[in-house]
Amino acid sequence: MPLRLVTSLLLLAAAAAAHADIRLVMFRHGEKPAEGLGQLDCQGLNRALALPKVLLAAYGRPAGLYAPDPGAVKDDLGRPYNYIRPLATIEPTAIRLGMPVDTRWAWHDIVGLQAELLRPEHDGQTLFVAWEHHKLQALARSVLQARGADPAQVPAWRGADFDSIYVLTLPRQGGATFKVEAQGLDGLSTACPGG
Repeated sequence: MPLRLVTSLLLLAAAAAAHADIRLVMFRHGEKPAEGLGQLDCQGLNRALALPKVLLAAYGRPAGLYAPDPGAVKDDLGRPYNYIRPLATIEPTAIRLGMPVDTRWAWHDIVGLQAELLRPEHDGQTLFVAWEHHKLQALARSVLQARGADPAQVPAWRGADFDSIYVLTLPRQGGATFKVEAQGLDGLSTACPGG
């Protein structure tokens, strides 16, 4: 293949990527114990372990992984705990991909997280975000509103729903699309792996 053709193809691919959509794939942490504890229960751990296969098959390899700072304390059933559920949920995906998880923002700092996710450097990228469900709902609505789309299309995230995935597609020229998808992982074992 002549060098000129290869160079032209590379420039075309770079130009397309520079104006490509950002895709945000946002999901709640796995199931939690009745006591809260800031932690997953065994069913949540089983979900976290099954999630890489589901996410990678549906969305491909992400360019970035995000979860809240586990050092940030959150009230869980009236007691303060370090909030590690989202990080524990996304860790098996990070391990499988050999990628770091960006944990620069506290669980309640969706303004900072939104600023990061919408950076122009993320054009053409898919980003996975594991977070607290009420904050994901607020984040999705805020992103849609900032992009001129209707935030009311984001449904309330039910307390017992650990299976939903919010997918936001953000064209660089503006606008946004939103859809709710499912992991298909409800009903996993409540026993911890390995006995």
